[in-house]
Amino acid sequence: MSDLTRLLEQGAQPLTAKAVMDQARSAQKADDFEAVFLTQFVDQMMKTAGDTAFGGEDQAEMWRSFMSEAVAKHLVEQGGLGLSGSVEQMMNAYAHGSKPETSVERSDG
Repeated sequence: MSDLTRLLEQGAQPLTAKAVMDQARSAQKADDFEAVFLTQFVDQMMKTAGDTAFGGEDQAEMWRSFMSEAVAKHLVEQGGLGLSGSVEQMMNAYAHGSKPETSVERSDG
């Protein structure tokens, strides 16, 4: 059963349910964007640790990329840098053809 169907069965109006789903998709895409950004950031930081920290030169690149991605995802789950809130706001403004608000508030719930 899709999330949209579940919302409709719970009594949500079709337009409201669609708006809720669109907002949830925007939030997920914004989190994904922040995770990609943080992965690159963390990867650059981990390169300063040297290859021996990851089992030697042959294994370093592979393990560093896995570790960078895992750390980045964890950081996003913990609130990240706050970048995803701004990205989500811009995506919603673009989707609705409106001007983005100046203050960013995001409810993670």
